[in-house]
Amino acid sequence: MEGYLQKMQANIWKLYVLHAVRGSLVHVAVLVIFLASNGLDLQQVFILEALWSVLQMGFEIPSGYLSDRWGRKPTLVLGAILKSIGMLIYCLSFNFSGFLLAVVFLSTGSSLFSGTDSAIAYDTLLELGEEDQYRKIAGKQAFFRFCVEAVAGILGGLIALYSLRASLWTTFGFFLIAPIIAITLKEPKRHKLQETRHFAAMWNIFVTSVVHNPAIRGVILLNSILITMAFSLYWFTQPYQEMVGLPLVLFGVTHSIIVLCHAFASRYVHSLEKWFDDRLLLISISICMIVSFLVLGLTSSIWAIAFFFVARIMWGFTTPLTSDILNRMTSSETRATVLSFQAFGFRLLFAIVSPFLGYTADVLSLNQAILISGCIGAVLLVITFFSMSVVWNKIPK
Repeated sequence: MEGYLQKMQANIWKLYVLHAVRGSLVHVAVLVIFLASNGLDLQQVFILEALWSVLQMGFEIPSGYLSDRWGRKPTLVLGAILKSIGMLIYCLSFNFSGFLLAVVFLSTGSSLFSGTDSAIAYDTLLELGEEDQYRKIAGKQAFFRFCVEAVAGILGGLIALYSLRASLWTTFGFFLIAPIIAITLKEPKRHKLQETRHFAAMWNIFVTSVVHNPAIRGVILLNSILITMAFSLYWFTQPYQEMVGLPLVLFGVTHSIIVLCHAFASRYVHSLEKWFDDRLLLISISICMIVSFLVLGLTSSIWAIAFFFVARIMWGFTTPLTSDILNRMTSSETRATVLSFQAFGFRLLFAIVSPFLGYTADVLSLNQAILISGCIGAVLLVITFFSMSVVWNKIPK
């Protein structure tokens, strides 16, 4: 028993390493520039991201169910392998078709990680009798990952001075670490699903845990809206910086600051529970997100770039907060599947709105695209909060 618990404790630091590898995106700070150098325009860049969302959305829920049935560890191993293959294809590609194939592997691998890493962390803490530490651990993991991503962004900018493609090869090298670490994880004990048809069981979980549970449904909707808003601003950052005349050499610096904002927010969101309950914190996050869209949509100045930082901080607060709430409302045998529904909701919403965002920015202006999307997000948030007004007391503390 002692040896088993030691392996459970080792799972935690190994998950930190996996989060670090996920953050080692050396190429991201110069990704749009790299794609443009290979003949892609901004519309094609948005199409790639929309397709990423569609593909990951398609695999999201089956991957969570696979994790619940097959096991957390093998699911993470497979995801790490597929992501490495996808990154290799990215490195070897020179046109839209090649990048599209890379997205297929990367999105599939990412979907296998989505929900599974949170589920194995929570199940591990359950075995250790420390499940009340999940929000703190999840925040630390995200903090570590985004700190690595911040450093990787600066590194990517430096490497890009030599070669844009070399930044992708560096990311590929880091990705190779993930399968090695994932293989060494110890599968936590958990309840097994009864043998049944996969899609029938998934549908049953969806109906019982989401459709017939307004509290879970509301949390998933709030998470989807907030993360879609933040993610949309993420893709508007570089065009906005170019519009206001920020020197290109500073793009990597602002990227790193944005990522660090996310890192510190994720790391310390658990501290906010001393002053805010879940409902008040989500309302505060929503207000700050809406204000960021309004400022960026109504102004065109370098100082307004700070509101990209604000939106990223709100994103950092949202993910560990909503995951913790859902973990408290679900059981071990359905947890990864429900968390995949959460990620599915964000991907679905972003896949729907991203073509609209790109079209609006092209036909009208970048400012108007940001303003319109912010107004739509605000309306959706208000409707969701009102629909949840009678179920907050059903969320476990």
